[in-house]
Amino acid sequence: MTTTAITPAPSSSAAGTSVLGTQAASYNDNTFLKLLTAQLQNQTPLEPVDNASFMNQMASYSSMEEQRALNGNMLKLLDYQGLLARIQSLSEGSALLGKDVTFNDENGEPATGKVDSVFVGETGDVRLKLSGGQEIDMRSVTGIAQPAVA
Repeated sequence: MTTTAITPAPSSSAAGTSVLGTQAASYNDNTFLKLLTAQLQNQTPLEPVDNASFMNQMASYSSMEEQRALNGNMLKLLDYQGLLARIQSLSEGSALLGKDVTFNDENGEPATGKVDSVFVGETGDVRLKLSGGQEIDMRSVTGIAQPAVA
């Protein structure tokens, strides 16, 4: 028995997804149906594809669908966990509002400043904005004190 291998035409988009990417996967239900139809049309009439081969293909397709659904759910879970981590960090940072913090500056020297606000930076890390406009990473804080009462 001979089987004809059919490969899909390359697409111009990226062939896959990533946690941070916005491109959709290039294979879907339509692609599978096109491949199956092409295989049926191009099979040798004297040696058709047997039932066992069809069952293997259907099992592979079913497995692929389940894996795709699982991947989608995992991506949603990772996104949700990232959101929860940012919210928790912002909550922890809000406890520092109005307090004096000690931190190591860019030269490694200890410095202090009063926390005016807490925000999420462009890279997703929680940052503190100090009086005077200086911004520091919350991870660089080495000490916390109540401000001196005037």
